[in-house]
Amino acid sequence: MNLHKWCSNTPEILTSIPNEEQSWDFHCQSSDKTIKTLGVIWNPQFDYFSFKTVVNCQDSYTKREVLSIIARLFDPLGFIGPILTKSKLLLQKLWVLKLEWDEPLSNSIAKEWNDFVSTLPVIQNIHIPRLVLKMVELSSMDLPMHQ
Repeated sequence: MNLHKWCSNTPEILTSIPNEEQSWDFHCQSSDKTIKTLGVIWNPQFDYFSFKTVVNCQDSYTKREVLSIIARLFDPLGFIGPILTKSKLLLQKLWVLKLEWDEPLSNSIAKEWNDFVSTLPVIQNIHIPRLVLKMVELSSMDLPMHQ
């Protein structure tokens, strides 16, 4: 079995890999060209992680719909942890109130949830650089492999 769908943010590396085994054309100069790897969206050209959310606002929600929306906010690296925490705290309120799965939310909680859902598109503006240290800092540091 051969590895395929190679991607790199360094064009020199991609030159040694056949085009049919690459998953991204580095010469495509589009800033929105991203790759989804293990659930994380990565832009190889600008070397940052980003997020996409598609949530349709509606007048009323149920506990089932709230959980469904929370489950779509996938963040295995914890970049948007504070945002996810807020949503999970709202879900916890629903459990404390002992709402049934298909019971509509009360007006006060529905308003709080709608406020949260209406802010979710802002997540798409978050770009997390993959490389945290600058190359100058890396070259001047002595980074041991093992402790």
